[in-house]
Amino acid sequence: MGLSKAEGVIFDIQEFSLQDGEGIRTTVFLKGCPLACKWCSNPEGQNFYPELLCNFSRLKEHDDFESICDKGAIIKDETDSPVFKREICKECTDRVCIENTMRTELRLAGERMTADEVFDRIKTYEVFYKNSNGGVTISGGEPLVQHEFVKDLINLCIEGGITIGVETCGYFYWEDVKEFVHKFDFIYYDIKHLESDIHLRMTGRNNKVIIENLKKLAEIIPEKITITIPVVKDINSSIELMNEIAELCNELKIKKVKLLPYHAMGSSKYEELGKAYEMETAAAPDNSELAEIKNMFENKGLKCFISVD
Repeated sequence: MGLSKAEGVIFDIQEFSLQDGEGIRTTVFLKGCPLACKWCSNPEGQNFYPELLCNFSRLKEHDDFESICDKGAIIKDETDSPVFKREICKECTDRVCIENTMRTELRLAGERMTADEVFDRIKTYEVFYKNSNGGVTISGGEPLVQHEFVKDLINLCIEGGITIGVETCGYFYWEDVKEFVHKFDFIYYDIKHLESDIHLRMTGRNNKVIIENLKKLAEIIPEKITITIPVVKDINSSIELMNEIAELCNELKIKKVKLLPYHAMGSSKYEELGKAYEMETAAAPDNSELAEIKNMFENKGLKCFISVD
């Protein structure tokens, strides 16, 4: 195998994943996303650069927490609580602050790795992939933004006989991926809303590029696409909207849909990043509502699954 040149910014590699495709998988999370979904469960994957997550209650236990950073990025506010000057953190490369703690107070999301380095970790579990019909899934963030790294990793997996899929929000440049996107064994493609104004309000971007890319993908590999829908009650849970998505799927000859009921499992990360979580009152549809949506898709001739995360 030839050595890969492109580096990716990785914020997690999760072994023995069971929710990101068939069988036992390793999920590689790439950092950076053009969207900023209000319900995002991986907010540490939104920015394109490495950044610190802080357990503020534990950090505050240090009598002199300001001295942990030798660049003056940690200061006290009016309540003597730690505050980060994240513009300093963004430019930092040595991360002395992490070495100065027990790594329970501070952790870094984002590490530069080549595709070869990632593949070396992936192939360790090759026997589990083959015995369970599993493999590798690239997620994020939006992985296809880091297209050179992804292209290298796809080729390494194919050469190594390991299946590889991708989870995408659909917001990427088609010209960057058109030469290799057909090589994925499956594509989980997010559709969050079909009304552009609501999509803009809830994600920070309209959905024009997302729908255009979906149509281009469906022209070449409709059988590999599963539409994934993060379902948030009273935001995108109506039967009317789901019916429109079903019609779009049938128009594009896409036959599989996966419902991802809203959860708040990533909400604590927002505080660790110094961000506000805006979905405190959000909820998933109840089981009867999800069953109704599932039945509607199936009545339209689509296979529909409900995630059990």
